[in-house]
Amino acid sequence: MFKQIVIPVDLDELAFADKAMSVALRQAEEFNAKLHIISVVPGYGMPMVGSFFPKDAMGKAFKTLKKRLQDYAGETEKSGVKVTSALLEGSKPYKVILKEAKKVGADLIVIPSHNYRRVDKILLGSFTSRVVERAKMSVMVIKP
Repeated sequence: MFKQIVIPVDLDELAFADKAMSVALRQAEEFNAKLHIISVVPGYGMPMVGSFFPKDAMGKAFKTLKKRLQDYAGETEKSGVKVTSALLEGSKPYKVILKEAKKVGADLIVIPSHNYRRVDKILLGSFTSRVVERAKMSVMVIKP
């Protein structure tokens, strides 16, 4: 049923990602699908963000995060599922997730949901709900 599965992970919140990863992995195993693990970091190239850090700090941070994502993806590869990983940059994570899902031809996005209090969700919005609302493919939301 599913051939290309995208799972966005927050490298600072791997406890949320682990539960969603186990679901995505089961789906990938069941349908012999490829798993695309992605993580979205703030747009360091944006002048507002970049002005707070030395020039070489962005490159170092990106390299460190990419290594963490590759290590996380490497653990998943041990299951025998075909896995790719990509560290992506953007100020609106939901747009980056949807763009990458379209790029890889995803037919499923498995996305962890944070357990925000109601007022936080109203004030901050939820990129998970934006992915669900705008996705052209199936989306499975995994609650903590």
